[in-house]
Amino acid sequence: MDIAKPAGGPREPTARDWLYLSSIAVFGGSSFSFIRLGVETLEPATLAAGRMWVGAVLLLIIMVATGRSLPPLLERTEDGARIDPRWRFMAAVGVVGYAIPFFLFPWGQQTVPSGLAGIFMAFMPLATIALAHAFTDEKLSVRKGVGFLIGFSGILMLIGPDALSGVASGSLLAQLAILTASVCYAVAAVITRRAPPMQARSFSAGAVLIAATLLTPIALAVGSPLDGWTPGSVTAVLFLGLFPTGLNALLIILLVRSAGPGFMAFSNYITPLIAVGLGAAAFGERLQATSLFALAVILAGLAVSRSGAKPRRASPSFETPASRAPQ
Repeated sequence: MDIAKPAGGPREPTARDWLYLSSIAVFGGSSFSFIRLGVETLEPATLAAGRMWVGAVLLLIIMVATGRSLPPLLERTEDGARIDPRWRFMAAVGVVGYAIPFFLFPWGQQTVPSGLAGIFMAFMPLATIALAHAFTDEKLSVRKGVGFLIGFSGILMLIGPDALSGVASGSLLAQLAILTASVCYAVAAVITRRAPPMQARSFSAGAVLIAATLLTPIALAVGSPLDGWTPGSVTAVLFLGLFPTGLNALLIILLVRSAGPGFMAFSNYITPLIAVGLGAAAFGERLQATSLFALAVILAGLAVSRSGAKPRRASPSFETPASRAPQ
């Protein structure tokens, strides 16, 4: 199977794409609180492996229930057999998009405040648009660049100067870990965009299954995976596995293949807003006027980056079985 860059570029986002984006942001924004809950008693590697296995089981059930299957590991060629290219891309996304960042985030959040983690997470859209310009058909324009910078300034307003001051006092290694995790998400989005045609349900199930398999021996090596389980940690693992891991894995692939990695990166502007809102609702954190102003700035950046985009239909060469089949 030839691995070719999709032709024609991503189409203009539809209402369904915006629904996918909103769901990704809601699930992602809620993950910070549950990660904090989980690492109170669990090792980061145990939390990461546990949520990955919950997500993998969910995605495999969805895949089988909808009549899909994983591709064969090997494909026949004139010279014999080779690993199916689809497995190579699933492995790349599983390692870069799941195994590495899903371990680094809980490890870093043991010492880094959630606000500072949000700042580093906001680097993901900037990294995505640069990588997409270099490796996909989404080229950087002045309009996109200005829009992303406006949105990023809104993120800084939302987090506030108190979190920025934590750069000097927080753990440098933990901060670098969270920054690395954010960049990993950007790299994984571009890899997904360049992957060969494949059903999204099979692709996401394979990628998460690979990540779960890789994280398990790490969890066994760094501590006892059976220790530290409480009702709170069980709740954290189940929620993280079902929603930010399982369902988001499917939604991200659907969105990247439909509207492109640049549009998917907008979720990382919305995610901190969701986190702030959940903090206010669940823990009584007070929303300040600056937070509402930051929301307006972020939405302004979103509008600038999308303004002037010409609607277009996806070309036949861009369509994949996943994008054509009913979801």
